[in-house]
Amino acid sequence: MKIKLNGENYELQKEMTVVELLNDLSKDWKIDLSGAVVLINDNVIKKNNWKIEKIANDYVVEVLSFVSGG
Repeated sequence: MKIKLNGENYELQKEMTVVELLNDLSKDWKIDLSGAVVLINDNVIKKNNWKIEKIANDYVVEVLSFVSGG
């Protein structure tokens, strides 16, 4: 299944929910995404819907994570 993730082509091995995608990305990117903002096709997905919102073929997904620094 192909999606566009943060402007790049990305291949998913199976259908998954937002929380499943974030868990995979957290491992790959070595960053905590529990406080991320997720948009699917320009719609903000509320955190309480992450477990039920499915990602489908050709979706455009944006994952935004804010990092503080000094």
